[in-house]
Amino acid sequence: MPNSKFMEKNLSVKPQVTVLMPAYNAAETIAKAVESVSGQLYDDFEFLIINDGSEDDTAKVVENVADERIRYLENDSNLGIQKTLNRGIRESKGKYIARIDADDSWVEREKLKEQVAFLENNPDHVLVGTGAIVTNEDGDELFRYKNPATDYEIRQQILGKNCFLHPSVVYRKSAVDQVGLYDESEACLHIEDYDLWLRMGMIGKLANLKMYGIVYRKSDMQISSQNKMTQLRGYLRLIRKYKDNYPGYWKALFRSYVRIYLYGWLRFDELKKWLANWKLL
Repeated sequence: MPNSKFMEKNLSVKPQVTVLMPAYNAAETIAKAVESVSGQLYDDFEFLIINDGSEDDTAKVVENVADERIRYLENDSNLGIQKTLNRGIRESKGKYIARIDADDSWVEREKLKEQVAFLENNPDHVLVGTGAIVTNEDGDELFRYKNPATDYEIRQQILGKNCFLHPSVVYRKSAVDQVGLYDESEACLHIEDYDLWLRMGMIGKLANLKMYGIVYRKSDMQISSQNKMTQLRGYLRLIRKYKDNYPGYWKALFRSYVRIYLYGWLRFDELKKWLANWKLL
């Protein structure tokens, strides 16, 4: 297994943050993602990379770009994103968990520093994200956006819209332990992050920083793109599940049905442009 010396070196370390990255067949993109974390100005973190049964050279690439903060683990087989993330949380040593995916990158070098400072200064908050620059597979910018910033703004929208981009967030490990980690059921596949945010919002406040913290790479090969209709139907289940915990149920329900209808009847490429123009993505 690569980087065993790094794993041994980190056994006695108690970092403030665990940066958690699951990776599956990510050899082409993971080096850039790792380097974006290594380049952060804030450095009190361990970087936990879990190879989820990759069949390509993901392990070799990680070995080539690793530094002493990286802990590398491998699943014996492909367990999927939910179980891999939960394994990472259980293995983590940090007070906070920061997420990044193997095909995205942190573009703002003070991203982690500012998010940790926010949580340290706001103990009533359990989760903080950022905005994003969205690119295609070739790295060309498609659009950028910032999510609602304050807890009040987020609560007004979150039942009908996931207000957090998963690779941008930092959250309290104690909070995610309290609400029960990511749901590993089939019903929450592709919506496991959204479900977790809704549960975390029931025990603490939520926020987004007004920065473009990450570059999010859109790809037709991503799980969310390949299973968009399944994901949208999952959103509908979450709206019904949490309708008594957040405002705007009927608005969220209507929006969800509109999106399902449009994805079912319009061509996907045309629909993406239409939804982006109306800020419904």
